Amino acid sequence: MIGLFKSKKKNQETSIQPDEWPKHVESLNHSSFDEFINKYPLSVIDFWAPWCKPCKTMLPRLRRLERLYTGKVAFGRVDTQQEKNIAKKYNIMGIPHFGFFHHGKKIGSATGVKSVGDMKDIIDEYLAKY
Repeated sequence: MIGLFKSKKKNQETSIQPDEWPKHVESLNHSSFDEFINKYPLSVIDFWAPWCKPCKTMLPRLRRLERLYTGKVAFGRVDTQQEKNIAKKYNIMGIPHFGFFHHGKKIGSATGVKSVGDMKDIIDEYLAKY
């Protein structure tokens, strides 16, 4: 019985249709954030601010990663100046900050400018686990 439950849960997690995955890095706010992180098996959220130059450096890298992981990872961004409550909830102290979520549960984070290769290493590690 337990084996059947695990099998069913796995199928539920992978039941997202290809056209339901974001086609770009989604801008998230208080009304879309929870739905976004709960929907996908792995989502990467970029916590940023408009005045942050390192944050601006990361956007093209996230767009590249989004193309590399289409259908496997969902990418979103949260402006910490506009969405202070989300930043506070996840204890975001420095930006750029990347939160990694598995169906709504925060499973890890990274702070600071990262290369595409470094981000790929982190994402691949989470994909192997989840």
